[in-house]
Amino acid sequence: MKTICLAIALLFLYSCKKDNETIEAAPESTEAPATVTAVSKPAVTTPTLIAEFLAKKKEVQRKLSSLSAEEANDLYDSYKKENDSIMRQLEHNEQNILEHYYEYYSDDRGNPKAAPDSIAKKEALLKSAGIEFWEIGEGMVEIRTVANFYLSQFKGHVTEDYEDFIALLAKDDENLYSADAGIAISFNAVGKRMLSWEKFISKHPYSKLTPQAIDFYRMYQYGFLLGEDNTPTIEVTDNSIYPENLKEFAAFIAANPSSPTTALIKIVTETKGTKDEITKAVAKEQDKLIAKLTADTTPDYR
Repeated sequence: MKTICLAIALLFLYSCKKDNETIEAAPESTEAPATVTAVSKPAVTTPTLIAEFLAKKKEVQRKLSSLSAEEANDLYDSYKKENDSIMRQLEHNEQNILEHYYEYYSDDRGNPKAAPDSIAKKEALLKSAGIEFWEIGEGMVEIRTVANFYLSQFKGHVTEDYEDFIALLAKDDENLYSADAGIAISFNAVGKRMLSWEKFISKHPYSKLTPQAIDFYRMYQYGFLLGEDNTPTIEVTDNSIYPENLKEFAAFIAANPSSPTTALIKIVTETKGTKDEITKAVAKEQDKLIAKLTADTTPDYR
């Protein structure tokens, strides 16, 4: 019995020792926790942003006179990225105008009207720098550089693929492509955009810009073949193709028999089934086309 009591006592002492060791191993800190003060960047006013924007434009023009074409390519990339950031800052500053744009520029019946003087002055300030309000549909407006902003600066300074790319963007940006779930330009114009990007990819298969060109090509090709919800190429009630689109398809095939798009047009016109079935058939074949195009235009440096 004494032996058992002794064992229990030793076990109790050992347990207390472990507890003390645990406490000693992780002492509670008596120091006050460090505090981090959040520093918010002061907002930059629109006039200041415009002044910085114009100063940067002059700097770019000065640099271009002494850069090689390849160096000018890099300058375009960084300059475009920087300006895109400025556009977002301007949109933040002018959120009130963007949200109430149609109230300022339209009357109750939707007819155009002169904007209040303060708004008109703000618009004039943007225009003086080559920046504009751009309506993108569904009541939304954004701020962007005018369509030929980069072409006017970089033409003759960059490599051929860059100049061709910038020129195509400038042309496309002259008119809004899509708004309110519908194509905003004619199907003939969509076909021309698609073909322009198709030619760019063929001419510059290994350009750094080709992946972007393929994205544009895919978008316009899909729109040309199938349209959008509010501007479809296929009538949902009887699955027939609208006469306007049949005319455009026939003209495209006649002018571009070897184009990959020609094969996709035949899927639209020859597939028997519902609109959804035709859409799925076209999408499946377009996926294959784009995958092959991507593979064929990816440089192999191995």
